[in-house]
Amino acid sequence: MKKTMIIICLLVFSAVTSSCWNLKEPNQLAIVIGGGLDLSQDGQLEVSSQIAVPAALGGENNGPSKKRSFVVVNATGKNFMDAGQNLQMQLSRTLFYAHRQTILVGQRIAEQGVAGQGFLKYLDMIVRNPKSEMRSVIWIVKGGTAKDILATEPTFDALISTTLYSVQMALGMKPYYYREFLCESLPKGGAVLLPAISTNSSKKKFIYSGAAILDKEHELHLIGFLNPEESYYANWIKGRQKTLTVTTSESQKEGNISLRVKSPKRHIRVEKDAQGMHVHIQLHGFGNIVENNTSLDPSEAQDLGAIQKKLSQEAERDVVKLIQKAQKQYKVDILGLGELVHQKYPHEWKSLQKNWNDTFSKMTITAEVHLRYHDPGQTNASM
Repeated sequence: MKKTMIIICLLVFSAVTSSCWNLKEPNQLAIVIGGGLDLSQDGQLEVSSQIAVPAALGGENNGPSKKRSFVVVNATGKNFMDAGQNLQMQLSRTLFYAHRQTILVGQRIAEQGVAGQGFLKYLDMIVRNPKSEMRSVIWIVKGGTAKDILATEPTFDALISTTLYSVQMALGMKPYYYREFLCESLPKGGAVLLPAISTNSSKKKFIYSGAAILDKEHELHLIGFLNPEESYYANWIKGRQKTLTVTTSESQKEGNISLRVKSPKRHIRVEKDAQGMHVHIQLHGFGNIVENNTSLDPSEAQDLGAIQKKLSQEAERDVVKLIQKAQKQYKVDILGLGELVHQKYPHEWKSLQKNWNDTFSKMTITAEVHLRYHDPGQTNASM
Protein backbone atom coordinates (compact mmCIF):
# COMPACT_ATOMS: atom_id res chain seq x y z
CA MET A 1 0.00 0.00 0.00
CA LYS A 2 2.82 2.34 0.93
CA LYS A 3 4.62 1.66 -2.35
CA THR A 4 1.42 2.34 -4.27
CA MET A 5 0.97 5.74 -2.60
CA ILE A 6 4.58 6.67 -3.36
CA ILE A 7 4.11 5.79 -7.06
CA ILE A 8 0.90 7.84 -7.25
CA CYS A 9 2.60 10.85 -5.65
CA LEU A 10 5.53 10.61 -8.09
CA LEU A 11 3.17 10.47 -11.08
CA VAL A 12 1.24 13.51 -9.87
CA PHE A 13 4.47 15.44 -9.20
CA SER A 14 5.78 14.53 -12.66
CA ALA A 15 2.60 15.72 -14.37
CA VAL A 16 2.64 19.03 -12.50
CA THR A 17 6.31 19.81 -13.12
CA SER A 18 6.20 18.87 -16.84
CA SER A 19 3.03 20.85 -17.68
CA CYS A 20 3.10 24.03 -19.79
CA TRP A 21 2.82 26.57 -17.01
CA ASN A 22 3.42 29.62 -19.22
CA LEU A 23 0.75 29.03 -21.91
CA LYS A 24 -2.39 31.16 -22.05
CA GLU A 25 -5.86 29.66 -21.82
CA PRO A 26 -8.20 30.05 -24.83
CA ASN A 27 -10.34 32.54 -22.92
CA GLN A 28 -7.28 34.78 -22.66
CA LEU A 29 -6.70 34.93 -26.42
CA ALA A 30 -8.17 37.06 -29.23
CA ILE A 31 -8.00 34.54 -32.09
CA VAL A 32 -7.29 36.35 -35.38
CA ILE A 33 -9.09 34.57 -38.23
CA GLY A 34 -8.42 37.12 -40.99
CA GLY A 35 -6.04 40.02 -41.55
CA GLY A 36 -6.17 43.00 -43.88
CA LEU A 37 -3.80 45.68 -45.18
CA ASP A 38 -5.03 49.10 -46.34
CA LEU A 39 -3.72 52.58 -47.00
CA SER A 40 -5.34 55.08 -44.64
CA GLN A 41 -6.59 58.48 -45.80
CA ASP A 42 -3.39 60.15 -44.54
CA GLY A 43 -1.15 57.61 -46.33
CA GLN A 44 -0.30 55.34 -43.41
CA LEU A 45 -0.37 51.56 -43.16
CA GLU A 46 -3.71 50.44 -41.72
CA VAL A 47 -4.05 46.89 -40.41
CA SER A 48 -7.40 45.22 -39.75
CA SER A 49 -8.03 41.96 -37.91
CA GLN A 50 -11.15 39.84 -37.90
CA ILE A 51 -11.37 38.24 -34.47
CA ALA A 52 -13.65 35.32 -33.70
CA VAL A 53 -16.14 35.66 -30.85
CA PRO A 54 -16.29 32.13 -29.36
CA ALA A 55 -19.45 32.80 -27.36
CA ALA A 56 -21.37 33.57 -30.55
CA LEU A 57 -19.93 30.50 -32.30
CA GLY A 58 -20.97 28.18 -29.50
CA GLY A 59 -17.45 27.71 -28.18
CA GLU A 60 -18.01 29.10 -24.69
CA ASN A 61 -21.59 28.05 -23.96
CA ASN A 62 -24.02 25.28 -24.83
CA GLY A 63 -24.95 26.50 -28.29
CA PRO A 64 -24.85 29.30 -30.89
CA SER A 65 -25.76 32.79 -29.84
CA LYS A 66 -27.60 35.59 -31.61
CA LYS A 67 -24.50 37.74 -31.11
CA ARG A 68 -22.24 38.52 -34.05
CA SER A 69 -19.68 35.74 -34.54
CA PHE A 70 -16.78 38.13 -35.09
CA VAL A 71 -15.52 41.64 -34.52
CA VAL A 72 -13.25 43.68 -36.83
CA VAL A 73 -10.73 46.06 -35.27
CA ASN A 74 -8.23 48.24 -37.11
CA ALA A 75 -5.32 50.54 -36.34
CA THR A 76 -2.47 52.32 -38.13
CA GLY A 77 1.23 51.83 -37.50
CA LYS A 78 4.77 51.94 -38.86
CA ASN A 79 4.60 48.28 -39.89
CA PHE A 80 2.37 45.23 -39.42
CA MET A 81 3.36 44.50 -35.85
CA ASP A 82 3.42 48.16 -34.76
CA ALA A 83 -0.16 48.45 -35.97
CA GLY A 84 -0.87 45.16 -34.19
CA GLN A 85 0.38 46.69 -30.95
CA ASN A 86 -2.02 49.57 -31.47
CA LEU A 87 -4.77 47.01 -32.12
CA GLN A 88 -3.91 45.32 -28.84
CA MET A 89 -4.73 48.51 -26.97
CA GLN A 90 -8.37 48.05 -27.99
CA LEU A 91 -8.68 44.48 -26.67
CA SER A 92 -8.70 42.75 -23.30
CA ARG A 93 -7.33 39.51 -24.79
CA THR A 94 -3.92 38.79 -26.33
CA LEU A 95 -3.85 38.75 -30.15
CA PHE A 96 -3.17 35.23 -31.45
CA TYR A 97 -2.22 34.84 -35.16
CA ALA A 98 -1.67 31.07 -35.48
CA HIS A 99 -5.22 30.44 -36.80
CA ARG A 100 -5.35 33.23 -39.38
CA GLN A 101 -6.87 31.83 -42.57
CA THR A 102 -7.06 34.84 -44.89
CA ILE A 103 -4.93 37.85 -45.83
CA LEU A 104 -6.65 40.67 -47.73
CA VAL A 105 -4.86 43.57 -49.44
CA GLY A 106 -6.81 46.71 -50.38
CA GLN A 107 -6.49 48.12 -53.90
CA ARG A 108 -4.96 51.47 -52.86
CA ILE A 109 -2.06 49.97 -50.93
CA ALA A 110 -1.50 47.37 -53.68
CA GLU A 111 -1.32 50.16 -56.30
CA GLN A 112 0.60 52.81 -54.35
CA GLY A 113 2.34 50.98 -51.52
CA VAL A 114 3.37 53.01 -48.49
CA ALA A 115 5.81 55.88 -49.08
CA GLY A 116 6.31 54.61 -52.64
CA GLN A 117 7.33 51.07 -51.60
CA GLY A 118 5.42 47.90 -52.48
CA PHE A 119 3.27 46.24 -49.86
CA LEU A 120 5.38 43.05 -49.78
CA LYS A 121 7.80 44.54 -47.23
CA TYR A 122 4.97 44.76 -44.73
CA LEU A 123 4.34 41.03 -44.93
CA ASP A 124 7.73 40.16 -43.41
CA MET A 125 5.94 39.32 -40.16
CA ILE A 126 4.09 36.47 -41.84
CA VAL A 127 7.39 34.76 -42.63
CA ARG A 128 9.41 35.78 -39.58
CA ASN A 129 6.85 35.35 -36.81
CA PRO A 130 6.86 31.65 -35.71
CA LYS A 131 3.23 31.98 -34.59
CA SER A 132 2.06 33.13 -38.02
CA GLU A 133 0.14 30.87 -40.42
CA MET A 134 1.76 30.43 -43.84
CA ARG A 135 -1.26 28.58 -45.26
CA SER A 136 -3.45 31.67 -45.26
CA VAL A 137 -5.12 32.34 -48.61
CA ILE A 138 -4.31 35.80 -50.00
CA TRP A 139 -6.65 38.09 -52.00
CA ILE A 140 -6.59 41.58 -53.51
CA VAL A 141 -9.69 43.73 -52.83
CA LYS A 142 -10.77 45.37 -56.09
CA GLY A 143 -12.27 48.85 -55.73
CA GLY A 144 -12.40 48.71 -51.95
CA THR A 145 -10.63 48.05 -48.68
CA ALA A 146 -9.69 44.92 -46.81
CA LYS A 147 -11.65 46.04 -43.75
CA ASP A 148 -14.83 46.27 -45.86
CA ILE A 149 -14.48 42.61 -46.91
CA LEU A 150 -13.68 41.49 -43.36
CA ALA A 151 -16.90 43.15 -42.17
CA THR A 152 -19.15 41.27 -44.63
CA GLU A 153 -21.27 38.37 -43.41
CA PRO A 154 -21.19 35.31 -45.71
CA THR A 155 -24.32 33.33 -46.56
CA PHE A 156 -23.32 29.88 -45.33
CA ASP A 157 -20.45 30.35 -42.90
CA ALA A 158 -20.06 32.35 -39.74
CA LEU A 159 -16.80 34.01 -40.88
CA ILE A 160 -15.76 35.47 -44.24
CA SER A 161 -12.19 34.33 -43.56
CA THR A 162 -13.18 30.67 -43.64
CA THR A 163 -15.43 31.25 -46.66
CA LEU A 164 -12.76 32.60 -49.02
CA TYR A 165 -10.91 29.28 -49.11
CA SER A 166 -14.15 27.59 -50.19
CA VAL A 167 -14.80 30.24 -52.86
CA GLN A 168 -11.69 29.25 -54.80
CA MET A 169 -12.58 25.57 -54.54
CA ALA A 170 -16.16 26.23 -55.74
CA LEU A 171 -14.81 28.14 -58.76
CA GLY A 172 -12.65 25.18 -59.74
CA MET A 173 -9.35 26.81 -58.75
CA LYS A 174 -6.55 25.49 -56.59
CA PRO A 175 -6.43 27.54 -53.35
CA TYR A 176 -3.67 30.15 -53.52
CA TYR A 177 -1.77 30.17 -50.22
CA TYR A 178 0.58 32.87 -48.97
CA ARG A 179 3.54 30.47 -49.09
CA GLU A 180 2.95 29.98 -52.85
CA PHE A 181 2.65 33.73 -53.32
CA LEU A 182 5.97 34.20 -51.56
CA CYS A 183 7.73 31.56 -53.69
CA GLU A 184 6.31 33.06 -56.89
CA SER A 185 7.17 36.63 -55.87
CA LEU A 186 10.86 36.20 -55.09
CA PRO A 187 12.30 35.24 -58.53
CA LYS A 188 12.86 38.24 -60.79
CA GLY A 189 10.88 38.86 -63.95
CA GLY A 190 7.21 38.56 -64.80
CA ALA A 191 4.14 39.14 -62.68
CA VAL A 192 2.06 37.44 -60.00
CA LEU A 193 -1.67 36.79 -60.37
CA LEU A 194 -3.66 36.98 -57.15
CA PRO A 195 -7.40 36.27 -56.88
CA ALA A 196 -9.48 39.46 -56.57
CA ILE A 197 -12.65 40.09 -54.61
CA SER A 198 -14.98 43.06 -54.22
CA THR A 199 -18.13 44.07 -52.35
CA ASN A 200 -21.53 44.93 -53.77
CA SER A 201 -23.03 48.43 -53.62
CA SER A 202 -24.29 47.94 -50.06
CA LYS A 203 -20.90 46.51 -48.96
CA LYS A 204 -22.73 43.63 -47.27
CA LYS A 205 -21.88 40.86 -49.76
CA PHE A 206 -18.77 39.88 -51.69
CA ILE A 207 -18.23 38.74 -55.29
CA TYR A 208 -15.30 37.12 -57.08
CA SER A 209 -13.81 39.75 -59.42
CA GLY A 210 -11.12 37.92 -61.38
CA ALA A 211 -7.39 38.29 -60.84
CA ALA A 212 -5.07 41.13 -59.84
CA ILE A 213 -1.77 41.63 -61.72
CA LEU A 214 1.26 42.48 -59.56
CA ASP A 215 4.41 43.51 -61.44
CA LYS A 216 7.47 41.78 -59.94
CA GLU A 217 9.86 44.17 -61.68
CA HIS A 218 8.30 47.13 -59.81
CA GLU A 219 8.07 45.90 -56.20
CA LEU A 220 4.81 44.02 -56.78
CA HIS A 221 2.77 47.13 -57.48
CA LEU A 222 -0.74 46.42 -58.75
CA ILE A 223 -1.02 47.40 -62.43
CA GLY A 224 -4.44 46.04 -63.41
CA PHE A 225 -7.01 43.25 -63.30
CA LEU A 226 -8.27 40.36 -65.39
CA ASN A 227 -12.01 39.77 -65.47
CA PRO A 228 -13.30 36.40 -64.13
CA GLU A 229 -13.38 34.67 -67.55
CA GLU A 230 -9.83 35.83 -68.36
CA SER A 231 -8.65 34.65 -64.95
CA TYR A 232 -9.99 31.12 -65.61
CA TYR A 233 -7.99 30.88 -68.84
CA ALA A 234 -4.88 32.35 -67.22
CA ASN A 235 -5.13 29.82 -64.39
CA TRP A 236 -5.60 27.06 -66.97
CA ILE A 237 -2.35 28.07 -68.68
CA LYS A 238 -0.58 28.24 -65.30
CA GLY A 239 -1.94 24.84 -64.27
CA ARG A 240 -4.08 26.22 -61.44
CA GLN A 241 -7.58 25.55 -62.84
CA LYS A 242 -9.18 22.18 -62.06
CA THR A 243 -12.59 22.76 -63.69
CA LEU A 244 -14.29 25.52 -65.69
CA THR A 245 -17.33 26.09 -67.89
CA VAL A 246 -16.87 27.16 -71.54
CA THR A 247 -19.93 28.72 -73.24
CA THR A 248 -20.19 29.69 -76.89
CA SER A 249 -21.45 33.13 -77.88
CA GLU A 250 -25.09 33.39 -78.95
CA SER A 251 -26.20 34.69 -82.34
CA GLN A 252 -29.69 35.60 -83.54
CA LYS A 253 -30.07 32.40 -85.57
CA GLU A 254 -28.33 29.98 -83.21
CA GLY A 255 -28.38 29.43 -79.48
CA ASN A 256 -25.38 28.58 -77.36
CA ILE A 257 -23.79 25.54 -75.74
CA SER A 258 -22.05 25.16 -72.39
CA LEU A 259 -19.41 22.52 -71.70
CA ARG A 260 -18.25 21.80 -68.15
CA VAL A 261 -14.56 21.02 -68.64
CA LYS A 262 -13.06 18.47 -66.26
CA SER A 263 -9.33 18.15 -65.56
CA PRO A 264 -8.13 20.74 -68.10
CA LYS A 265 -4.62 19.94 -69.33
CA ARG A 266 -1.87 22.14 -70.78
CA HIS A 267 1.25 21.58 -72.84
CA ILE A 268 3.60 24.51 -73.39
CA ARG A 269 6.52 24.25 -75.80
CA VAL A 270 9.40 26.74 -75.60
CA GLU A 271 11.83 27.00 -78.52
CA LYS A 272 14.71 29.32 -79.39
CA ASP A 273 16.17 30.13 -82.82
CA ALA A 274 17.92 32.96 -84.65
CA GLN A 275 14.73 35.04 -84.55
CA GLY A 276 14.40 34.73 -80.78
CA MET A 277 12.19 32.87 -78.32
CA HIS A 278 8.95 31.18 -79.41
CA VAL A 279 6.23 29.71 -77.21
CA HIS A 280 3.33 27.50 -78.29
CA ILE A 281 0.52 26.83 -75.82
CA GLN A 282 -1.77 23.82 -76.21
CA LEU A 283 -4.83 23.50 -73.97
CA HIS A 284 -6.83 20.28 -73.85
CA GLY A 285 -10.03 19.42 -72.02
CA PHE A 286 -13.00 17.11 -72.09
CA GLY A 287 -16.27 17.42 -70.27
CA ASN A 288 -20.03 17.21 -70.15
CA ILE A 289 -22.49 19.30 -72.10
CA VAL A 290 -24.51 20.98 -69.35
CA GLU A 291 -26.70 23.17 -71.59
CA ASN A 292 -27.63 23.09 -75.27
CA ASN A 293 -29.87 25.81 -76.68
CA THR A 294 -29.11 25.00 -80.33
CA SER A 295 -30.65 22.66 -82.86
CA LEU A 296 -27.48 20.51 -82.85
CA ASP A 297 -27.76 16.93 -81.56
CA PRO A 298 -24.53 15.67 -79.91
CA SER A 299 -25.59 12.07 -80.55
CA GLU A 300 -25.14 12.74 -84.30
CA ALA A 301 -21.50 12.51 -85.42
CA GLN A 302 -21.71 15.53 -87.72
CA ASP A 303 -23.37 17.72 -85.08
CA LEU A 304 -20.95 16.54 -82.42
CA GLY A 305 -18.02 17.58 -84.61
CA ALA A 306 -19.60 21.01 -85.12
CA ILE A 307 -20.16 21.43 -81.36
CA GLN A 308 -16.58 20.52 -80.48
CA LYS A 309 -15.19 22.75 -83.22
CA LYS A 310 -17.26 25.74 -82.14
CA LEU A 311 -16.37 25.35 -78.45
CA SER A 312 -12.66 24.94 -79.26
CA GLN A 313 -12.54 27.89 -81.67
CA GLU A 314 -14.25 30.30 -79.31
CA ALA A 315 -12.12 29.23 -76.34
CA GLU A 316 -9.00 29.58 -78.50
CA ARG A 317 -10.11 33.08 -79.55
CA ASP A 318 -10.46 34.10 -75.89
CA VAL A 319 -7.05 32.65 -75.01
CA VAL A 320 -5.42 34.59 -77.88
CA LYS A 321 -7.11 37.77 -76.65
CA LEU A 322 -5.74 37.12 -73.16
CA ILE A 323 -2.21 36.68 -74.51
CA GLN A 324 -2.50 39.91 -76.52
CA LYS A 325 -3.77 41.75 -73.47
CA ALA A 326 -0.79 40.56 -71.45
CA GLN A 327 1.72 41.44 -74.19
CA LYS A 328 0.27 44.71 -75.53
CA GLN A 329 -1.74 46.29 -72.72
CA TYR A 330 0.05 45.28 -69.52
CA LYS A 331 3.38 44.14 -71.05
CA VAL A 332 4.06 41.68 -68.23
CA ASP A 333 4.29 37.90 -68.14
CA ILE A 334 1.14 36.89 -66.26
CA LEU A 335 1.24 33.32 -67.63
CA GLY A 336 4.37 32.05 -65.87
CA LEU A 337 6.25 31.48 -69.14
CA GLY A 338 9.46 32.86 -67.67
CA GLU A 339 9.77 29.87 -65.34
CA LEU A 340 9.46 27.49 -68.30
CA VAL A 341 12.19 29.38 -70.16
CA HIS A 342 14.30 29.22 -67.01
CA GLN A 343 13.89 25.44 -66.84
CA LYS A 344 14.79 24.83 -70.49
CA TYR A 345 17.43 27.53 -70.98
CA PRO A 346 18.98 28.15 -67.52
CA HIS A 347 22.11 29.87 -68.86
CA GLU A 348 20.20 32.27 -71.12
CA TRP A 349 17.78 33.01 -68.30
CA LYS A 350 20.52 34.71 -66.29
CA SER A 351 20.58 37.53 -68.82
CA LEU A 352 16.88 37.43 -69.73
CA GLN A 353 15.36 37.67 -66.25
CA LYS A 354 16.39 41.27 -65.60
CA ASN A 355 14.21 42.56 -68.43
CA TRP A 356 11.99 39.53 -68.90
CA ASN A 357 8.74 41.51 -69.22
CA ASP A 358 10.22 43.45 -72.13
CA THR A 359 11.25 40.19 -73.82
CA PHE A 360 7.85 38.65 -73.10
CA SER A 361 5.94 41.53 -74.67
CA LYS A 362 7.86 41.10 -77.98
CA MET A 363 8.15 37.33 -78.30
CA THR A 364 6.00 35.14 -80.55
CA ILE A 365 3.30 33.27 -78.61
CA THR A 366 0.76 31.03 -80.33
CA ALA A 367 -2.09 29.02 -78.82
CA GLU A 368 -4.54 26.30 -79.69
CA VAL A 369 -7.43 24.81 -77.70
CA HIS A 370 -8.98 21.37 -78.14
CA LEU A 371 -12.24 20.64 -76.31
CA ARG A 372 -13.94 17.25 -76.49
CA TYR A 373 -17.40 15.98 -75.62
CA HIS A 374 -17.64 13.30 -72.93
CA ASP A 375 -21.30 13.17 -71.89
CA PRO A 376 -24.34 14.87 -73.47
CA GLY A 377 -26.26 14.99 -70.20
CA GLN A 378 -29.69 13.41 -69.75
CA THR A 379 -30.92 14.17 -73.26
CA ASN A 380 -29.55 14.48 -76.81
CA ALA A 381 -31.13 17.26 -78.87
CA SER A 382 -32.23 20.47 -77.20
CA MET A 383 -35.60 20.38 -75.47
